[in-house]
Amino acid sequence: MQSARPPIHVWQDNETENDLLGFDVHADLIRAVITDQSVLPVTVGVFGDWGGGKSSIMKMLQNALSNDQEYPDVVCLYFNGWTFEGYEDAKSALLTSILIQLGEHKKFGPKARDWIVKLLKRVKWMELGKVAVKTVGVPLAVAAMTGGIGAVPAAAAVVGSTIASSVGGKGKNGDDDDTVEVNWSELIEANPEKPDVMSVRKFREEFEKMLAKTGIRALIVLIDDLDRCLPERLIETLEAIKLFVAVPKTAFVIGADPRIVRHAISTRYVRRQFEHTVETADVRQEEAGLVQDYLEKLIQVPYQLPRLSPSEIETYVNLLACEKLLDAKLVPGVLSAWRSTRAQNIYAPFTADAIQKALPSGSQLAPALKEQLDWSKAVAPVITDGLKGNPRQVKRMLNAMSLRKELAAIAKISIKEEILAKLMVLEYSNLPLFQELNQWQTAEKGVPSKLKTLESEAMKHEEAGDGPPGEDGLAKWRTPSMLSWLRMQPPLSGSDLRDYFWLARDRTGSTLAGVAMVPPSVQIALRKLLTDNNAGEVAIGMKLAPALPAPELVVLLDLLKQDAERHPDRLAAVSALHKLAVQKVPGAGAKLIETAKAIPADSLKPSVPQNIAEVGQIEPTLRDATVAVLKELATHSATKAGKAASKALESLQKKH
Repeated sequence: MQSARPPIHVWQDNETENDLLGFDVHADLIRAVITDQSVLPVTVGVFGDWGGGKSSIMKMLQNALSNDQEYPDVVCLYFNGWTFEGYEDAKSALLTSILIQLGEHKKFGPKARDWIVKLLKRVKWMELGKVAVKTVGVPLAVAAMTGGIGAVPAAAAVVGSTIASSVGGKGKNGDDDDTVEVNWSELIEANPEKPDVMSVRKFREEFEKMLAKTGIRALIVLIDDLDRCLPERLIETLEAIKLFVAVPKTAFVIGADPRIVRHAISTRYVRRQFEHTVETADVRQEEAGLVQDYLEKLIQVPYQLPRLSPSEIETYVNLLACEKLLDAKLVPGVLSAWRSTRAQNIYAPFTADAIQKALPSGSQLAPALKEQLDWSKAVAPVITDGLKGNPRQVKRMLNAMSLRKELAAIAKISIKEEILAKLMVLEYSNLPLFQELNQWQTAEKGVPSKLKTLESEAMKHEEAGDGPPGEDGLAKWRTPSMLSWLRMQPPLSGSDLRDYFWLARDRTGSTLAGVAMVPPSVQIALRKLLTDNNAGEVAIGMKLAPALPAPELVVLLDLLKQDAERHPDRLAAVSALHKLAVQKVPGAGAKLIETAKAIPADSLKPSVPQNIAEVGQIEPTLRDATVAVLKELATHSATKAGKAASKALESLQKKH
């Protein structure tokens, strides 16, 4: 009988109310602002990178503001913008969702219900852009709000029918729930009023009166995942919020990556004003100014979440490890000790020693937990730099590590966890160098000599902080962050790395495979660059790509290469790589050369060799690689690409 395997330690990749980041200070500050009546009405923007903790802040706010004892006169509603991505009119969806959630609030719903019915009817008739709520439908919004996106088809089929069993009654989850079920379709049909078309101003007036009559001191609406929406939907949601901006007692908290929001504003409004204008530096500056003006008018209080520091990353990894590897009964005590320690010193990491002291007398750390805690101390500075202090990326790396350890066990591959960990730090902090190391080890049967040289140099120059510049093409390995990685224990030189790279083969060829999710900023840039027959959209993509952080740019270039390999008959991806290379975007030229090598010569477009030759002229460091790939293509003389390569090679050699 086969023995049971130990569980795989994988962390959920979603928002949490359990704060392991020390983000309660940010949530408390935002909560103080949005519950201060002297500040209302107000719109707060919680800004941060993809995976930076915005959704967790939202959940913390929702949890805290739902405390009836501390906030008896406050109503907090939650709206996920992405849930309504597929709707024809996101504005109506947001308004309807706010009204229905308020109308079903256990305490204030009965007081507000008559007002809600009138307002829903007004939403139904007023024009909010291209489509009114009569097209979206109240049941549709209710379905998505209560049953999720999967309930939409069923809801759409029963427009005008009964949504719930009765007006009032028990909460959906029993008497302790904060909401009651209401038959909104029936109430709207029974209401005799017929709102006029001039509904925007009256909607705001009636909404204000409703808040005053019901005794609500503050209505707080949390809008999350707005940066996952397409520009049109994102803007529609912002326009719906504008209806409430001047309504007393209201506060909106918007969680988004500001880069995505700025892009949406630019796409919807600003670029239309300049579409017939020749682009210059002054025009670009004016565009940026208009986008910022729009954003500032809508969001009065922008709040940028900071990236985690090395000590915070170490603490975060340690607490994640405690959640998985420590007896569940002991975890609350550890978290309490961490909060107490952080209150005294916000700069110090919560280390293995502190965790040991937080345990009951006589308790010992399990060996697996002790190893994890020792490891996190060593890698924190490196992964902070490589992953830009992003908690989601840290968690994904830990999950990938757990899966690879399990894969090694199933495949009966003997590995050392400390070597796997060190290699994965490089993989997630600098994928191009990880792939370069793979090429070295492949060529030398798993034991690359260059790595031995680099590790030796790093140890010798530890005090100086930087190794010798060298002229061996290894300058990228001698940056401060890479020297820190090279010094990490254990040293890799002398170890056979083939099995470790076999476990990571999904990452040595493609970034889409594996556990990495594509950030929204990369998705938008990719869509623009791959747009056919629309020079304006491609031009936007050409501006978005160079502005991406280095790790996201690596993902984008890999996705372009992957698209070119899958669709060699289309030029969009190869053309994008060529244009980015001409702009000297880091890595684009090398990726274009890799792409040309990966596509069979008989499938390669004949324009590609000339593009490669141009890159070789622009980037002297890529000239040798350019010549090599053109020579290889020229051997396929029967193909159009081979003939084009011969001409491009001849032209390139004449110029040099």
